[in-house]
Parts: sequence; C-alpha cells; structure tokens
Amino acid sequence: MERIPDEDQLDGLRPLLESGEAVLGYEPDGPDGPGQGFADRCWVLHTLRVDGRPVRWAEALAGSGRHLADWPFTLSYLVFWDPVALVGEVELPRIGEPDRDCLVRLVEVLARHSADGQATDCRFASAAIEDLLRPVTAYRGRLDEAVAHYDAWPERRQFPAHWWPSDGSWFVLTNWDLSATEVFGPPALIAELLADTGLEAVRHPAVAETAEGAARWPE
Repeated sequence: MERIPDEDQLDGLRPLLESGEAVLGYEPDGPDGPGQGFADRCWVLHTLRVDGRPVRWAEALAGSGRHLADWPFTLSYLVFWDPVALVGEVELPRIGEPDRDCLVRLVEVLARHSADGQATDCRFASAAIEDLLRPVTAYRGRLDEAVAHYDAWPERRQFPAHWWPSDGSWFVLTNWDLSATEVFGPPALIAELLADTGLEAVRHPAVAETAEGAARWPE
C-alpha cells in the first residue's frame, strides 16, 4: 500500500469525504447523485458469533421471533439489544470495520466484478472522524492487498471506511458506527453478494433513509 498525499483529490471524492455530513463515512447519493451513477446497493452484515460459531443475523433474530426487515434503524449491535435473546457466549458483529472473514470473502466477490480482478487498482480512505483536524488519510493499492492492509492496521484505528477502484465501478462504505458494510455497484455484483452463502448480505434502507431516534424494536 502507498500513502496518498493529502493534496490528492481522490478521484474528486475528497471534498465529499471531508464534508461535515460525512464525518462517520460518506454514503453516495445513488444514481441521481453527484457523478456516482451506481445502479444498485446492498449491506454485507459483519459476522455474529455465539459460542465461537458464526451465526447468521437472521437465525439469531428468529429465536426471538424477530425479522431484520422490521428493524427501521441503521445496522449496528443495537439490533441484538433487548428484547432479543441470545443464548451463549456472544461476540457481537464488529463496529466500524468488517471482520477479517467477511473482508476476505467480500474481496473475492468484488474481484470478479473488477476490471483487473484481484490486481485492480484501488483507493482506501479513512473516515473523517479518525482525525477531525487533518485531511482524510488515504492509500493506493491493489484490491488483493486489502486483507494484508487490514492485518497491519494500527490498534485503535478502524480499517478504511471507504474503498473503490480507480474506474469508479463500485464503492464500499463502512460507517464508523455500524456493524455492516454498504456496497454500491452494478446489479450483477449486488446480486452475487445477496446470493453468496459465505456472506450474509441484505437489502436495508441507506443511512440517510433510516428512522431517527432511540433504536429499539417496535413493540
């Protein structure tokens, strides 16, 4: 990975990544947004473990008669707060970055929808909240370097919130406060993510579309 100079405009995204509205992460506006043009999107849920075993969110919620589609808020650990009952030693999904297993699988799928596969040239940029008084930190590297970059990332720092290929064909966001990663791109990419048995991907409202207020399950 190569550190990108602070004056680099990051394919024109730097002003958006550093805007006041994007402190926890920049979410593209969609097909009608400023030059984005992404046709589809979905969320990849970070891994939930119970007694050391990966458990799908849907399976865990079903034990309490809950369905993620009924959750009107953003996707964080609060999904598993009361009155959801989880029996066993629970490791909640990571907040602000995907877990390693999730990242590995996501990179594999993204590579199949990228111009140069695993060798695709990408940008990786932190959330502004990492250091509010400085320009957003960013790196340049191949897609297949993402996992090694994750492994080498300093403690108490979160894996870059935003990453995308230089051709802008897809965009990945992990909001600082969330336990799921949002992926924007062509319909074929999103369809494969939703169908992939190694990931748990779902359709859920964008951050800007979710309900505000205290996140609690509807009575």
